[in-house]
Amino acid sequence: MKFSLYLGSYRNVKVFIHWTFSLLLLWIIISNMRQGIPMMDILWVILFVLALFACVVMHEFGHALAAQRYGIQTKDIVLYPIGGVARLEKLPEDPKQELWVAIAGPLVNIALFIILSIVLSFTGYNIQSLEEIKIQPNTMLLYIASANLILALFNLLPAFPMDGGRVLRAFLSIKLPRAKATQIAGGIGQFLAIFFVFFGLFNNPILVLIGIFIFLGAGAEVAHTQQESFLKGFKVKDALMSHFQILGYNAPLSKAVEKLLNSQATHFVVVKDDVAIGTISRNEIIKGLETGGENAYIEKFSDLHPIKLDIDSPLDDAWKLMLTQNKKVAFIIENGHFLGILDQENISELILVKTALNQ
Repeated sequence: MKFSLYLGSYRNVKVFIHWTFSLLLLWIIISNMRQGIPMMDILWVILFVLALFACVVMHEFGHALAAQRYGIQTKDIVLYPIGGVARLEKLPEDPKQELWVAIAGPLVNIALFIILSIVLSFTGYNIQSLEEIKIQPNTMLLYIASANLILALFNLLPAFPMDGGRVLRAFLSIKLPRAKATQIAGGIGQFLAIFFVFFGLFNNPILVLIGIFIFLGAGAEVAHTQQESFLKGFKVKDALMSHFQILGYNAPLSKAVEKLLNSQATHFVVVKDDVAIGTISRNEIIKGLETGGENAYIEKFSDLHPIKLDIDSPLDDAWKLMLTQNKKVAFIIENGHFLGILDQENISELILVKTALNQ
C-alpha cells in the first residue's frame, strides 16, 4: 500500500502501518519532553502505545478471520494514528454473518482484558487504582488491560462506522429490509455524533473530531446501502454505454490530451487492431504526461486488465465488484464479444433517472 510500511501477513492478510503513525510517536516524544518528563518514562509511554496498537491489530484480525469463515477475504489491515482498518472485500448481507463479523473485533479486546486481568490478579494490582499508578514495567499490563476494555466499549457504540453500528444493523435486519435497518442505525449514529460534538465543545475537543467522524461515516454508510439496495433487480445491460471515446494503444499521449480537452469523457477505451484491450483514465493520462511526456505511448500508462462483466450479470454485484477493485470502468461482454462499457458515473446517473421517474 502506498505510503505505508509492510509489517507482515497472517492467513493471507497483509498488515501495513501508515506513515502518519510516525507523527503520533513524534508528538508523544516532543510533548512529553516539553513537560520535562524523563526519557525513560517517555520510552515506557511509547512502549505502551505500541502495545496498544498491537491489540488494535488483533482487533482487526478478529474481523478479518470471522469474515474468512464466510468466504470473505480481507485486502489488508492498515494502522493509522486514530486506529486500524481491516479492508474487507465486502460485508456479509446475511444478518447473522454480519453480526459475527462486526462483533468479533470487540470480543477480541474483551478476551484480552479478561486474560490480562487474570494475570494481574496474581500480581496484587487493582485496576481501580489505575489513576494512581505511573507507567512502569510492573504496571504496563494494568494499562493495557484497561485500554482493551475501553476499546471494546467504544467500538460497541451503536453508531456507524463503529462496530456497534453494524451490530445494531444486523439485529434490525433480522426483521427489517437491510436499507431500512441501515437508515435507522445511521440515524441513531448521527444523533450520537451530534451529542459528541456539542459535549466536546465544552469539555474535550477530541470528542468533536470523533463526532464529526461518526456523523460523516454514518451518512456515507446509509447512502452506500441505499444505492446498493436500489440496484437490485437491474442487469448490467441496463447501464450499458455503447458510445465511448477510443484511443489507439500505440498513439502518443498528446492524442489522449486532445480528446480529453475536446470532450467530457474522463475514461477512454484503448484498442489494438480494432479490439478493446484496456482503458486509460484522466488521472493516468496526467501521470503519463508527468513521467513520460506527451510523446510517450498510451499503452504504457493504460490499465490492460479491465474487469469483464457478462451483460446479464446483476448490476448490484457488478457495482460492488468495481468498488472492491477500485475500477471506474468495466468491459461488458456477451458470448465473448465486447459490447460496451460500464461506468460508475453512468450507474449513478441511472439511479438519479429511475428515482426521478419513480417519484
